[in-house]
This record gives sequence, structure tokens and C-alpha cells, in this order.
Amino acid sequence: MTMRIVSWNILQGGGKRAENIAQALSDLAPDILILQEYRNNKGAATLLAAIDSLELEHRAITEVTARKNTVLIASKFPISTSVWAEDLDAALAIRARIDFPSMNFDILAGHLPHKRAQRPYFEALLDDRALIEKPAIIIGDLNCGIPFEDSDTKTFDNTHMFQSLLKRGWTDSWRSRNPGAREFTWVSPRGNGYRYDHCLSTASMDARISVIGYEHQLRESGLSDHSALFLDIA
Repeated sequence: MTMRIVSWNILQGGGKRAENIAQALSDLAPDILILQEYRNNKGAATLLAAIDSLELEHRAITEVTARKNTVLIASKFPISTSVWAEDLDAALAIRARIDFPSMNFDILAGHLPHKRAQRPYFEALLDDRALIEKPAIIIGDLNCGIPFEDSDTKTFDNTHMFQSLLKRGWTDSWRSRNPGAREFTWVSPRGNGYRYDHCLSTASMDARISVIGYEHQLRESGLSDHSALFLDIA
């Protein structure tokens, strides 16, 4: 049995783009969907209808104001959710235990803030030393990476913390399969590119990833300012 996971920052809830985003979600056909910058606003009904049509009946949606960016998880498989750490914004960092038929595993889905505000989220991941021994992925818009590998400028603020996760034993699953490649998931108005969107996997989880890649056309067409990340797990 193969499971597809899709992670995508849809830009401020989608707004007038919601119907086209909904169609894109249907085309991506995820078994587990993770959205960043989901909002509980007027466009939410359109997106939830698409999620209904995909039969992603198990969901975690943070109840916040309509203008607040949140992380949404929707799954065909039963989930139980918690936070990364009690002192973090629960709307931006959800931990979900997935009851997949062949195994249970953890998804730590995040939309990390920038600069100094980002550090507590990395600290929470680094403090959880037991997680690396489990089937687990850290996925989402991490707003970080390694300069000149994941960007064409030297602008990441907390690369040392990102690299500490890799030294701890987490695998950058896309990079491990694409050494030396440069693909950007967000491009600034000045034209500078960044690979902000990642899937970091523990060894047992990375071994089960058969396909991983980005749908850049979704960004290039203006449907969002981010490319979507997808991966297949067997």
C-alpha cells in the first residue's frame, strides 16, 4: 500500500484563488494533506469541500480568528494530535500520530516564523532526542535551509539549528535524492530563490519514501507563492 503526503503553503488562506487551489488539491490526490497558511475564512468552505471529496475525514484544524495563518492536517487514516511543545504557537506547529495500516508514525507539521522567533521551534525539535529513533517526518514551510544549497543568497538566520537536526540523524529526504540540485520553492520579488519547504525524515521513515518532489507549476502559475511538496511512502 502506497500513501501520498502533500504539503503546501497556500498563501493567506487562498482568498479568491480558493476554487483553483481546491482543484489543484484534487489533482494532487493526497492521502494526507498538510496546508500552511490555511485560514478559517470565507475560502475555507471551498477548501474543506475539496478535502471532503478526497475522503480526508480525519482532520486537525486550529480554531483561531479568520486572519490568522494556521497549519491544517487532513488524513484518510486516523490521527491523534498534540503540540511540538507547550510554549509554541499551536496553530503553527502540530504533531500528529498517524495510524497507517502497516505502521504508526509521527508527522511534525510546521510553518516556522523567521529569524529569532524561529529558534524555539528548532529547539523543541532538538530537545526531543527520542523522536529520531521512531518513524517520523518533520514537514512544512520551515523558512530555513543551507545557504547556496537551498538558496542563491546567504540569508538564512538559523542554518546552524537546521544543520544540527541533520547531524542528529534526520535526513533531508529531497536533498539526499538530489545531491547538488537547486530547486526553489519560493522566489522573492527581487528574483532570489529559496527552498523553504522541506521533509526531514528519521532513518526508518526515509527508507520507506519511494518518491519525493515539488510541484513548481503551482507557484509559477501564481496559484500560491510556494511550490507544493509531495512524497510517496510504502
